[in-house]
Amino acid sequence: MRKIGIFGGSFDPIHEGHIHLANLARTSAGLDEVWFLPCHISPHKKDRPPTPGETRVKWLELALADIPWAKIEPVELRSESPSYSWHTLQTLYEEYPGNEWFWIMGGDQWTALHTWSKPEILANLASFIVLARDGSVIEERPGFRLHLVHGEHPASSTEIRRALEAGEKGIPFLDPAVELEISQHPL
Repeated sequence: MRKIGIFGGSFDPIHEGHIHLANLARTSAGLDEVWFLPCHISPHKKDRPPTPGETRVKWLELALADIPWAKIEPVELRSESPSYSWHTLQTLYEEYPGNEWFWIMGGDQWTALHTWSKPEILANLASFIVLARDGSVIEERPGFRLHLVHGEHPASSTEIRRALEAGEKGIPFLDPAVELEISQHPL
């Protein structure tokens, strides 16, 4: 049985912070792989439309090219509706039987998990690796298997997008290949 971590997000764009936290989750829980799962439309981020999915997958391919434990799983991009985690994990559970599943999330999402659609289905199918900022308090939830990992990274997708829009070069925490791709194919 392989231990697979699911790391969902918009990855708009993917940056070193994402990779650092995925690796932290991988090593602390002894995962065989981390599957980066770009969402189609996050139900939590309706304030602005995401960059097209195929573009974000290209960025992921560039940033993860030399990382043997990282895989891209575009299952949510095949849907026209918002991406609900319970449905995604149920689909992966059926498509890839025999794996042990771990859902990787930040402490803020763990705290808000009760607002998600059908979190009990996620709890039945996976353990949760919660990445908490140092000093934050994370409480256990009855019926949910929690693996707590402390760590953080200073990268910010919002700040990286701002720097890209301003035409800055050599943006901290952005893979140079991803930065070059974005500069050659502006959105």
